[in-house]
Amino acid sequence: MSKMKRFIALLLALLSVLSLAACGTADDNKDDYVKGTSAGKELGQTVAADDIFTLNCNKSYSMNPLIATNTNNQLVCCLVYENIVEVDNSFEVQPNVVSEWSTEDGSSWTLKVASGHTFHNGAALTATDVAYTIQIAMRNDRFRARLSYVSGCSATDSETVVVNLSKKNMMFPALLSIPVIQYGTATQPYPGGSGPYQYASDYNSLTVFSKHKNAATMPLKTIYLKEYSGTDETISAFADSLIDLVLNDPSSTTNIGYGSANDIRGFNTTNMHYIVFNSYSTDFSNDALRFAMNYAFDRDSIVSQFGGYALAANLPINPASSLYNENYAKQFNYSLNKVQEALANAGMKDYDGDGFLEFKNGEEIIKIDLNFLVYSGSTIKVNAAKKFAEDMKSIGLQVTVDKQDWNNYKKLLDAGNYDMAYCEVRLNGDFDPSKLLTSGAPMNYGAVADSQLDELISAYLSANDDDRRTACDNMCAYIANKAYIVPLVFERHQLISHRGVVEGAKANENNPLCNIENWTVKIENVKKSEDTTKD
Repeated sequence: MSKMKRFIALLLALLSVLSLAACGTADDNKDDYVKGTSAGKELGQTVAADDIFTLNCNKSYSMNPLIATNTNNQLVCCLVYENIVEVDNSFEVQPNVVSEWSTEDGSSWTLKVASGHTFHNGAALTATDVAYTIQIAMRNDRFRARLSYVSGCSATDSETVVVNLSKKNMMFPALLSIPVIQYGTATQPYPGGSGPYQYASDYNSLTVFSKHKNAATMPLKTIYLKEYSGTDETISAFADSLIDLVLNDPSSTTNIGYGSANDIRGFNTTNMHYIVFNSYSTDFSNDALRFAMNYAFDRDSIVSQFGGYALAANLPINPASSLYNENYAKQFNYSLNKVQEALANAGMKDYDGDGFLEFKNGEEIIKIDLNFLVYSGSTIKVNAAKKFAEDMKSIGLQVTVDKQDWNNYKKLLDAGNYDMAYCEVRLNGDFDPSKLLTSGAPMNYGAVADSQLDELISAYLSANDDDRRTACDNMCAYIANKAYIVPLVFERHQLISHRGVVEGAKANENNPLCNIENWTVKIENVKKSEDTTKD
């Protein structure tokens, strides 16, 4: 591809980002996508450059689904492997390889493996394979964190797996959206899988696996694999319809959008953006000042920064989940008047007439100047911090936005050299906040040590189905009142295809291609395009 053509493709991609329509709601009962306008080549009613369907893969990275961190490879793995369970777009657990699960108290779980799942080499998938998968996943970075308190896992017969936990969790199955590999194949470059597609002998394409239960309804007999590396080359290949489906994170530092005429399907994630407060900060050791921050962030403005691909959240639960209490959460909606009221009730006012708020310690007037640490590489985060600083200045609160590159940001965060910081975390499917808010946890940047909160988190995780909502409400109310953190938004990621090529996709976070058997793919009778990206 010529430099000029590549420049035009990138320019068009950038323009497409600026024109994204908002879709930041929790309603995912319909095919959730935004139809793009044509910003690239028009190739007919369906926009595909050839009569084959192609995915990108990067074979220099791992193709093992328990290890793979490359997004392109993870997408391919969704077709080759089956998850233990599926977690849908509302974060409800759905049976898959494991069809039933049970526990007495949340500390020991029994998983029943469904019959009829077969590996591509013809072997039956059994409990031994599921137990092996969990054991391997526990040792690899991709899934280690969610399985950190699994103390033991074994198959007791061909259909039964027993998993023991070091702490009770009645929502443990929500953590098991993990791809199953065949026993003994973890060290192979392409571990054994049981998904609806299998690798061809040269590993350059996928073909329908005839023994899969949904083989007859697969929309494509063959899916081709090609390799495009780097953002520039990948976007150009997609714009030229040389690859047909991509995943995109609108908040990523590498995101500049995709050109051409696209259908963009948003799906919910557990990626939470939030504010953390340093408990050793002179200012934020004040409970009232932290509490006021619940009202201080214009979350709708942040959602707009995402092009609509985020959900505003006042609680550390994704609003798409049935556990999110909207009636309670809405009391913490953005309101500068409520910020002022909370600060005034805490005795903060302009004691010296300089136009900014102070508080008194005895007769001593103590000035407030909040250091707000933010990663400079994220335009979304920087803009949110600037908006907050401007809002606070308008009511007399001094805020200094401290923009730092990633290495310095992380050093300052780890060392506690800040008053407040804009952070991001991928929570587990049970929305357990332990790693943010319990003593000694790896992401407890605010140095929180609160035994009452520990008890509320434990009560939430160990609550049965009937009591879980109440336990969740109690935990969230305590977090909001103490305001050790202030949630902002949950990201929504994108499954992008060319206009009219794919219909019926229902993506979710752990398996964006989960319902491919229900897709309609239209690539026949369209104009072909020569692949020149490797020239």
